[in-house]
Amino acid sequence: MKKHKLLPESARKNVSPDQNAAYAATLKRMLDCKTVWTPSGENRGEFLRFYDIVAESFPLLHSRARRLSFGEGCFFYVIEGKNASRNILLMSHHDVVDGGEGWDSDPFCAVEKDGCLFARGAVDTKTPLFAELQAAEELLREGSSFDGINLYIGSAPDEEVSGEGMLLAAEHFRREGIRFHVILDEGGGITSGMIPGVSAKSAVIAVHEKGRHHYRCTLSEKHSGHGGLNPKSGSAVATMSEFINRVEKSGIFKASFAPEVRATFERHAPYMSFPLKLVFGNFPLFSPLIKKIMMKIPVAAAMLSTGCTFTTFHAGDPSAPRTKANSAEVNMFLRCVREDTLRQEMEKVREIASEYGIEIEEVMRDYCEPSSFESEQYRTLESLLHENFPDVIVAPMLLTAGTDARRFGGLADSILRFAPLDLSKQQYASVHAANENIGIGNIGQCVLFYKDFIKRI
Repeated sequence: MKKHKLLPESARKNVSPDQNAAYAATLKRMLDCKTVWTPSGENRGEFLRFYDIVAESFPLLHSRARRLSFGEGCFFYVIEGKNASRNILLMSHHDVVDGGEGWDSDPFCAVEKDGCLFARGAVDTKTPLFAELQAAEELLREGSSFDGINLYIGSAPDEEVSGEGMLLAAEHFRREGIRFHVILDEGGGITSGMIPGVSAKSAVIAVHEKGRHHYRCTLSEKHSGHGGLNPKSGSAVATMSEFINRVEKSGIFKASFAPEVRATFERHAPYMSFPLKLVFGNFPLFSPLIKKIMMKIPVAAAMLSTGCTFTTFHAGDPSAPRTKANSAEVNMFLRCVREDTLRQEMEKVREIASEYGIEIEEVMRDYCEPSSFESEQYRTLESLLHENFPDVIVAPMLLTAGTDARRFGGLADSILRFAPLDLSKQQYASVHAANENIGIGNIGQCVLFYKDFIKRI
């Protein structure tokens, strides 16, 4: 791959310290709201306070944009542009996980320390949401006509619990026949140390996230299975246990490099130190070695193959502990990189299951097709990153976690997952952990990035 010349970090676009301080003051108000979603709604008052703060902080957006609501608190601001031919959607959820232990300060009372703002949600994902809203507010103030686009900014109150907010929104857009030119959600970011042998920072754009599939495996006495394979006791517990053991040791879920995973390393190769530069610069030759090494690292292995977990096991009657179990049920949860690969893998799982008289039923399918990292939308985002953050390497990636963007499968020409958060190792590790924080100097960079994205895309 061609090496893009990296400039010093001082060459980044940024706002004045006073402007960053003003941004941080507004963001602090948003962070102080304990928007932790619970089924009982015990934090409803905190969510309502958050919505009031949004309305007060972005008055032009709130008054001029059309506001859509879905379920309990999922909102969209819609700015209809002049001569609009494209729909653009920016997303960032506003719910957060609970504070947890180990904090040096109250996680729901933002504190400024060492040039950073500490609070739950600072990274995941109230800073990106603030920056998206602020970008739209400033463009309205500057008299932008949003020429050629309809801008949507959407935020869910229940992303952390895989709630229904964005599901309802996606169903609405499907009914209305609304399709998006590009969707930009959380997922990738800017950080260092994620690629071995690379000292420069990387901006990684997730063009795909692993799918979720849930299967129910059941065995009853009317399906006793092959006599030679079943335990002599005939217990459903033993039979199901043997099935699970067979699947886990079968080697069905093979490792392979999806295009976006391979591209992550190939686009970093020119910046690597020797000998890694030689290895990753000749990926086809050394891919067996790379695969072998990655499969020994759980985080890396998750990018190469389907993850299979047997989550729950039910058998027999708890009120009759001395009675042999003649039925059993196991839930199997899979995270796949590609759905066509999963179908082939499940054929082999079903073959094993049939030997034991076990039936397999698909309970849940949650999959979004990958987007191309050769598309116009990706290229535009890549170009903007080189302009706004000229000190970073840009590369596509596979996201092994999950985002609300997956709800919009089939509704967009391109779904990209990236927020311009510049995170140290500690900040990256603070997501869903103690002392979550964001650099105050990065807040203005985020606003400028989203303004440029809206104008350019």
